[in-house]
Amino acid sequence: MLRAELLVIVGMLLLANMAAGQTSNAPTPERLVQQQIDAWNRHDAEAFAAPYSDTTRLYVFPDKLTQRFKSRQELQQYYAQFFAKNPGVHCEVISQLSVGNTVVLAEKVTGRSDGRVVNSIVTYKIEAGKIARVYFDYRP
Repeated sequence: MLRAELLVIVGMLLLANMAAGQTSNAPTPERLVQQQIDAWNRHDAEAFAAPYSDTTRLYVFPDKLTQRFKSRQELQQYYAQFFAKNPGVHCEVISQLSVGNTVVLAEKVTGRSDGRVVNSIVTYKIEAGKIARVYFDYRP
């Protein structure tokens, strides 16, 4: 009897480990955000758009909608134009905080063609494994 119970427990542990292994392949919110930062710094609009949802919305904090993309391709085209107009643009992550499906970065963007240096707090909201909403709080 004890042996049968032990086999059941071992089996349950194996199944739990297998299930955990399957979900660990999904990118974390932090990884999704880092993926788009890396692509931004390479000026790779296609890779930049990859971690975003098909209906991404951009806001100026707290709730002013500034851009609503109807597809990932639309987002990709928007940023391809941005990168073309700003060939020296670079984003430096100053600090990061993550809680659940929210990632908050302090960012410093340099190399804009207009010469502006943009310091901002950027909040990324992850839904269904993709970046769905981004809130920008700009600092002069």
